[in-house]
Amino acid sequence: MRPAVLPCDACAPSCSGRGSATVGFERGLAWPRRTPRRVLASMYGDQQPAQQQRAAPATPLAGQAAAAAGRGGAGPTRTGALSGAMSYSGSTEAPEAPPAKQPRSLLTAAEGQAARDSDGLVQQRQRPLKINLDLALYRARQKRIIANSSRHQHDRSRMMREVEDSLRRCMEVFPEDGRPYVSLGKLLVQQRRYNEALALYEEGCTATGGTNAHIWAAWAYLAAKLNNVGLARRLYDAAIVANPQHAAAWHGWGLLEKEQGNYLRARDLWVKGIQALRRSPNAYLYQSLAVLAAEMDCVEEARKWFKEGTRTIMGRASHALWQAWALMEQKQGDRTLVRPLFRRGLEASPRSRYTHLAWALWEKEEGNLEEARRLFKQGAELNPRDAAILQAWALLEEEQGCIDEARRLLRWGSKVDPSHLYIWQAWGCMEYRQGKYDTARELFQQGIWAAPPREKSVSLVFQAWAMLERDAGNHSLARELFKCAVKADPKSEPSWLVWAQMEEDLGFYQRALELRSYSMQERVEVVKPANFSTSVAAAGGSAGLLAPIFTQIASWFQRYEAESGKDEPELPEMLTLLDEVEGSSGSNGSSGSSKAEGSAPEAARELQPAAARSAR
Repeated sequence: MRPAVLPCDACAPSCSGRGSATVGFERGLAWPRRTPRRVLASMYGDQQPAQQQRAAPATPLAGQAAAAAGRGGAGPTRTGALSGAMSYSGSTEAPEAPPAKQPRSLLTAAEGQAARDSDGLVQQRQRPLKINLDLALYRARQKRIIANSSRHQHDRSRMMREVEDSLRRCMEVFPEDGRPYVSLGKLLVQQRRYNEALALYEEGCTATGGTNAHIWAAWAYLAAKLNNVGLARRLYDAAIVANPQHAAAWHGWGLLEKEQGNYLRARDLWVKGIQALRRSPNAYLYQSLAVLAAEMDCVEEARKWFKEGTRTIMGRASHALWQAWALMEQKQGDRTLVRPLFRRGLEASPRSRYTHLAWALWEKEEGNLEEARRLFKQGAELNPRDAAILQAWALLEEEQGCIDEARRLLRWGSKVDPSHLYIWQAWGCMEYRQGKYDTARELFQQGIWAAPPREKSVSLVFQAWAMLERDAGNHSLARELFKCAVKADPKSEPSWLVWAQMEEDLGFYQRALELRSYSMQERVEVVKPANFSTSVAAAGGSAGLLAPIFTQIASWFQRYEAESGKDEPELPEMLTLLDEVEGSSGSNGSSGSSKAEGSAPEAARELQPAAARSAR
């Protein structure tokens, strides 16, 4: 059944999209295109007005204006033909008129700015381009860096909220992209919102289908931070399965095993990670493996890994690699290499706070106080929110007798980073040594409040406060503070020993012995595994399942060479034996030729096994 044709007057404005209301607008825009004549002929057929066929505009603007006026006047006839043509498509309703196309010049700058938000995501669009996500993530990252370096708490909190809102909008628009989840999770962990971060990582893994190794590795790091070792191992394994070339998963898993005391497992993970990333080497894998070798007294192997890491492009630009190498040479006592290595580290990263701090402390140990001050000052200027540099600088000034300068630096550090408990502990200890016990108590209390939950380092604050109360004569309060110290960190040997010494001074010898026995039970000693080595062959990285077989074959060759070396005569012994043979043959002459001929074969028989063995 053929659908009914709508009246011409009803559909004229909707079909053409340019009714009487838009005639003036079209005349002002001067449309650049005109409908071809053959299209008009197919639309009108033989009923096309003869005036339109003969009309030829004199000028483009006048012609277009006349065409617009003609379209407005002859609307019923044309729309009638259009509605007849539309009836074959099966449409029974009149189509809505599309909005008139606005010229780009009419949009003001304010309207264009309102059409976009501050992160570059276009509003009122279901699917923005991916470049908008990249720009939004970049701006969020830069704003987070600025917030971390801000000295004012109000500005820092405001910018952090803006960064969080921006990342959540990115997650809503691009739920399958893993970068917003990782960035927001890092921000939540920094703010100690661990439960929200765990839920976020789980949501991200579900949204990405478990194929994003970055989310798995970030989730594993948080699980390890919360002392959930079993979950962290499974998550690191999932990250490596998702992407075997994900360096952060190899590195984080190795650090987890090292903290648990599994040094062989950590070595194997780092060696496998280095081999999996041969095309794009990661400097932190080399650095961790070299540090492990240095801790296991394999100094030459550590130097080998440091040199191999610095040969790569990323390793040459890694300040962590140079700084760790310098610290190892400092421990070995090689002063000629320490300063050049620290200098290379600052060349790789001029703002490295770790390199500034380590180099300044080494110059302080060497007695170069002015150079240490210069490095402390330079590091504090480049890293204004780093309280560790200010704390070390303040201790240097205290040792030189500049107490007011030390107070100024410690006060500065407590303002830029109130959550750094070491600055409170150092400041309280300084006031305690100056005899200002009330001020020291307030500072110790501030340090305890600044400590995050389940932080083991807070035991240092409790211990220092307990020593203050011991010297003040408050032994009962000192005992309670010592209990808090060993409860926060049961492996803190200084806390146990100082507590035992206090009990012994008070005459409680049995209690002191018990405390010392508890200290021995909680002591952790690093035991080097037998035949520990960080080489690829020892880790089984190159041989795989055949590594034990190759190791056994190598031991056979070593045993054979050792046994053959015992029976083989030395080179001087062989020359002496040959001289004796030649001398006996020459001195006897013809009369003793038979004897010489008999002795020569004996010497030859003695030399033959050695020659055969050397040939083999």
